[in-house]
Amino acid sequence: MRRKRRVAILGSTGSIGVQALEIIQRSESLELHSILCGSGIRLLREQILEYGPSTACAVAPLDGADTTGILTGPESLEEAIQGADIVLNAIVGSAGLSASLLCQELGLPLALANKESLVVGGELLGEHLARGLIVPVDSEHSTIHRCIHGEDRPVLGVTLTASGGSVRNMDPAAMYAAGPPEILAHPTWSMGRRITVDSATMVNKAFEVIEAKWLFGVPVDAVIHPQSIVHSFVRLADGAWKALLGHPDMRVPIQYALLEAGEPAIVLEEDGPLDWGSLCFEPLDPLVYPAYGLVAAAGEEGGTLPAVANAADEVAIEAFLSGRITFGRISQVIAHALEGHSRWEVRSFEDVMEADAEGRRAAAEMIGTPC
Repeated sequence: MRRKRRVAILGSTGSIGVQALEIIQRSESLELHSILCGSGIRLLREQILEYGPSTACAVAPLDGADTTGILTGPESLEEAIQGADIVLNAIVGSAGLSASLLCQELGLPLALANKESLVVGGELLGEHLARGLIVPVDSEHSTIHRCIHGEDRPVLGVTLTASGGSVRNMDPAAMYAAGPPEILAHPTWSMGRRITVDSATMVNKAFEVIEAKWLFGVPVDAVIHPQSIVHSFVRLADGAWKALLGHPDMRVPIQYALLEAGEPAIVLEEDGPLDWGSLCFEPLDPLVYPAYGLVAAAGEEGGTLPAVANAADEVAIEAFLSGRITFGRISQVIAHALEGHSRWEVRSFEDVMEADAEGRRAAAEMIGTPC
């Protein structure tokens, strides 16, 4: 009997991690090796009791938290990865790059749900990409990966789909002045707070354009698709289009990324064409989504610009969620950070961190808070 594939889940207490645990528990081919969180000890303990991982880690537990039986500190990341057959990197933010680089160093297959790894560190992960050891977990990139697989001719390009987020039908003036309650009410997906805001600004889609550039090396664009049934398109060599359709369910790309070829899959979707209704597609309006163009252009130019954009976005979203700026100011903060940055090439992790720090300083300056 074939041995089960041992999975390390980095970011087990987030939405991707929680759904991955469900997949592993139900799978005949997967086994949980380890779980790691940032600081959420309470949920981590519940997961230890329910799923019984060999190793449980918390990188930065809150002061006073009971960490008995839990490995803590930055070195716990390597402890979580050691002994795994595949690593699911669902860490939120640019902190996930360290985990992806460690997987590359150890030669471990990487199921990548941390988009910042490629957004800010694509230059550094070239070896892993070239070896085909990165399988994307984003629904859009998972779709592209599956649609390209088996094609014997180079594809002409890919088109990502975007729901349009919570601002798609909002009056521009109301959108600019909107606060967290309006923006966090995503019409399609249930996600973390940062990614929900990024979906509204469309920064998340710009990040996905950058990711797709590294993963597939073909021209990339994006369209609004409010129903979220089509999870992206691939334009084939003969001009035909290929896509993956179904109601939104992140368990589908998670399972696809974790399973080896030929292993039995769980049927997760029961819907069909008669359940989908009418499907429509619209162009991205730059007046509604100014941040999309800023970040996508930064990705096209490359170097340290994506790291600056990502850092400024993180700072701006934190300020927005805490009520210090309105929604419309997020794109202005990103623009300020990019305009003041003198781009350089990314040759090391330190280059990324230096650009990240510069982006944070510039964003904090624009917001008016001390760095």
